[in-house]
Amino acid sequence: MRQTIIVGLLVLVVAVNSDSRLRHLDLRYELPTFERKEQWTARAEFLGRQVVLACGLFPRLPKRPLNPKRVVCYEDDQIVVERVVLETLPGFYLTGNLYRPTAGKGPFPAVLHPHGHVPQEEGRLYERERIRSTSMARLGFIVFAYDMIGYGDHFGLDHRAPETAKEHLWGLSKGALQTWNSVRALDFLFSLPEVDKERIGCCGSSGGGTQTFLIAAVDPRVTVAVPTKMVSAHMQGGCICENPPLLRWDASNPEICGLIAPRPLLLISDDGDWTKETPTYEFPFVRQIYTLLGHPERCANAHFSEGHDFGPLSRVAYYRFALRWLKGLSENEASQVEEPQGPLPSAAQLRVWGPDLPKPDRTASYQDIFNWLRQESQKALENDLPTDQKSLNRFRKIYGPFFQSVLGVRSLVATDIEQELLDETAHEGIRLQKIRLFDKVRKITLGVLLTSGSAGRKEVVLFVGDKGSGIKVGEGKGDFWEFVRALNSQMPVAVIEWSPFFSEEERAKIAYFTTYNRTEVSERLQAITLTQVWLSSQYRKVHLVGWGEGGLLVLLAAAVTSPQGKIVADLANFNPEDDDQFVHRLYIPLLRRVGDFKTALALLAGRSVLLFHPHRQFPMALGRRFYRISGNESRLKVLDQQPSPEKIVSWLTN
Repeated sequence: MRQTIIVGLLVLVVAVNSDSRLRHLDLRYELPTFERKEQWTARAEFLGRQVVLACGLFPRLPKRPLNPKRVVCYEDDQIVVERVVLETLPGFYLTGNLYRPTAGKGPFPAVLHPHGHVPQEEGRLYERERIRSTSMARLGFIVFAYDMIGYGDHFGLDHRAPETAKEHLWGLSKGALQTWNSVRALDFLFSLPEVDKERIGCCGSSGGGTQTFLIAAVDPRVTVAVPTKMVSAHMQGGCICENPPLLRWDASNPEICGLIAPRPLLLISDDGDWTKETPTYEFPFVRQIYTLLGHPERCANAHFSEGHDFGPLSRVAYYRFALRWLKGLSENEASQVEEPQGPLPSAAQLRVWGPDLPKPDRTASYQDIFNWLRQESQKALENDLPTDQKSLNRFRKIYGPFFQSVLGVRSLVATDIEQELLDETAHEGIRLQKIRLFDKVRKITLGVLLTSGSAGRKEVVLFVGDKGSGIKVGEGKGDFWEFVRALNSQMPVAVIEWSPFFSEEERAKIAYFTTYNRTEVSERLQAITLTQVWLSSQYRKVHLVGWGEGGLLVLLAAAVTSPQGKIVADLANFNPEDDDQFVHRLYIPLLRRVGDFKTALALLAGRSVLLFHPHRQFPMALGRRFYRISGNESRLKVLDQQPSPEKIVSWLTN
């Protein structure tokens, strides 16, 4: 039964059930359909922010001098190869080889070669990696082949060491760190006068394919991308370096590849691995995006039966695509090219460390990198925090969308929500109706308990309490019932009741859970938004009131929703300078990186907000500054103690 909800009701929203199929790396993902260019560009703008965040690139970190060290280690009549060390972070070194052609006049096109999960000791020195790098140099390209974390000559970090929730709060992960190294590798190529800055590509296989489409998605300086035997809708990448938090919330690798459009993209796939369906499933999806943007010819697929290996046929397909789009050969000319023949440098010759390039005594530890990242992120935020109305507007424009992405709050409209009457009872003479809300996009169901109230105002209060509080309100029990009765004569109330969106047992079974799934806190924020949108379709104003830790949720949710009503938030003595409190009480990956409550207060400045129970470390001085800048200082009220229900009612209704 479908029913329109009548005005003037107390509403109890209960989280009943979410999609039982929690997302994971081996799930077969249904790819979306985009029929108009505007649909894709809107999606790309949102998804692009999400990928930038997951890769640890917002807010921007300072780029220190790379201090490159280069030593020639191999020469023949066609190419010269150097051993290279770059300092991509303080005391943290990226190792690689620079291949250069000896013939021709520059500037030359250049390519990055990230490698896949080959034998760890070899890394970029694995034979197939040396073959493709040498071949590309013989074809007239400058090539920088570099090591993944803990591979080849890179030292100091364990590639597969577990990551912590505290590190994820600040956006530190192996995936983010490797993408940072790729960004700095691009910077290195850009520093070389013999490189054509307008013609730079990237190609890698397997895990190197993941790194290829990630760096191409976040850095437009990559003008051609060839992710090889990786892009699939039913296997997203099984290593920790391919799974930074947030990356695939409501997304999968083919969509991320779509962010590269309209730059030339070649998907190389194979019958013998998870890319076996690429010609019929993933490639048509990505090519449709290129078609919408007017350049279907720039997107291609080469399919082979070599197994999960960057074999000779796959390499030749890469060479031909690079020659066409980076050197300007015609399709016919490029199709005649085969793999160049010539001597292959030995792995021993290409090893970076030696007497003429001594290995440092130590490199930065993961803890050193975390400390640096935390410090520099705080500095970046402080530099961006608004000091006048102009900078406040700029801050909101830049940080607001990123903040929304971190919270995991998807924009909704009323037509995204279906409703159904389930039951009707009465309590203390008040009619109770149980309604089910259904989010048609994410397939998530919320139960709703409605009770009749005053219909005299076109306003409603959405009340967010601690766990379990909603049921007690529905039964006429608990600390909130007094508040409900006090407010019910003035306007309706909505009370959210929480039940888990997933069990800890379910979570434990899913590798890289937060890469694919929102945390419990993020799911609650989305539920608040869904309920608020539903109420907004019936009421002129929706006020938000949060009790206990529900107040923290209200403050975050209000920062990324439309300014319709007033906000009352219990700050629950939460210390926002303590990472452990975020981990245990309010865990959302990257929340600290984007400014947590400092950013929330800047986004809220000017709205009517009543806060109580602040911790002494809560940034109230900043909040007052933002409100003063906005010209609405009187709209921010802060109390040390919890106000009575009557005082809250008076504040909401005046």
